[in-house]
Amino acid sequence: MQFMASKQPENCLLGSESDSQRTLYPYVTGTSVVALKYKDGILMAADMGGSYGSTLRYKNVERMKPVGKHSLLGASGEISDFQEILRYLDDLILYDNMWDDGNSLGPKEVHNYLTRVMYNRRNKFNPLWNSLVLGGVKKGEKYLGTVSMIGVNFEDNHVATGFGNHLHGQFFVKSGMRT
Repeated sequence: MQFMASKQPENCLLGSESDSQRTLYPYVTGTSVVALKYKDGILMAADMGGSYGSTLRYKNVERMKPVGKHSLLGASGEISDFQEILRYLDDLILYDNMWDDGNSLGPKEVHNYLTRVMYNRRNKFNPLWNSLVLGGVKKGEKYLGTVSMIGVNFEDNHVATGFGNHLHGQFFVKSGMRT
């Protein structure tokens, strides 16, 4: 009987120890993402600028992407790391669709997955330099959550990343919106 070693996919979270390509210092970054729940769904907003240091280098960078059928992901931080996260999510959605069972991942499941990814990378001293906002609606239930680059996460009625995180709380308190 012959045994064959299983080959890990290239985008595997556990990657080999010899992987040396990682972000040490963010170069091209995006700023704030702001999101809130409202009566009919989720509202999420971000600019499309990619900054190189303090210079607006790229003016058409998409930092919000749909994930599956029910979710939308927004990111601030390093753009190349966001592209890596999107590759992980593409693999996850493809794997979920292969089951062909009529069920699909909702925003809560995707948020849980992203939390594990970010925490795993932090523990390997190879973090992805992003703060993520994930929102969506599945079966009429609205969901809005955020994950930091070290895996800290929470769910709320309104969230923001970057500098917007420092401003949005006061805005909602002064406008009378409750958390």
